Amino acid sequence: IELEDVKAPMNRALRLLEAMKSPTSSVRPNIVTYNAAIRACAEGLNLDVAFDLLRQLKEDGLEPTVVTYGSLMTACERVGNIEAASKVFRMVKNHDEEDGIKANEIIYGAAISCCRKAGEPERALLLLRKMISEKLAPNTATFNTVIAALSEAKPSFSSSTAKGSKETTSNTWEKALSVYKVMKSKHAPPGVSPNRQTYNILIRNLATNLQPGYAESLLTSMCDAGFVPDVDLYTLTVRSYERCGNPMRALGLMESMREVGYDFYDIKVLDEAFKNAVKIVNKVGKGFATETGSRRGYSDFCVGEEINLYHDDDDDDNDYQILDSLKY
Repeated sequence: IELEDVKAPMNRALRLLEAMKSPTSSVRPNIVTYNAAIRACAEGLNLDVAFDLLRQLKEDGLEPTVVTYGSLMTACERVGNIEAASKVFRMVKNHDEEDGIKANEIIYGAAISCCRKAGEPERALLLLRKMISEKLAPNTATFNTVIAALSEAKPSFSSSTAKGSKETTSNTWEKALSVYKVMKSKHAPPGVSPNRQTYNILIRNLATNLQPGYAESLLTSMCDAGFVPDVDLYTLTVRSYERCGNPMRALGLMESMREVGYDFYDIKVLDEAFKNAVKIVNKVGKGFATETGSRRGYSDFCVGEEINLYHDDDDDDNDYQILDSLKY
């Protein structure tokens, strides 16, 4: 979409607003008018004008509403401006003390998306925690945004870690899994459960971070939830097993693909992976099965043991506290 096409509705809205404010106009803009104009600026990617409209409506003797701040936060989200989003939160807090306006799910949802666009996954996670602590109900899309933000995060290496080491100051894939577990728990907000997008994001993230055991477990959960995984999710997980030095689990996963209607012989990458795995198994022979720890290197789960993402009912009350246990 061309930039001019994006800005066209905004420009029309601003011209209409100016016409309503002219001395000859018999119709004056109200708060609904300004809210719509701010929203148009959000879609037109013009954050400066959106904030200027807030100034104008106050000069006209109008009071911002929660919709006004929601539209402003959306304007911040569209351009990924964290500082501006923080400014909106401060405004809402001031109004909370004066007029009882509180940040709602729309404001938080837009702010979380803003954090993702700005590459600030920890802030996105913090806002999700704050939503839950304030008894708000984030929807599935908001949970997915946090998971996506964590999955897209670049590894941050500690200063004491040797160059090239796989240890990072925070395993964001573990945090993404914790968010998923909250979605699966009995404490999840009404209507919230992992959907196809949830599984797609997580499986790609886990396979890329050499956690094929978890990735395979989620492939099973995805099927149990009624979603047929795309073939590339299997491909990524198979490759992850190979990189971790566990061709047997790669073979087992490829064989399980038949259950959902895929034939790995028809997929060039998987066919080659199958042939390579067979060669390795034939070389090692029976001794392979007794040396499951010989190729461990990246993580305890790299070799792909059976990973259980579920837990007993007795532990279910701990699910809601998972987010509080996350370290920053």
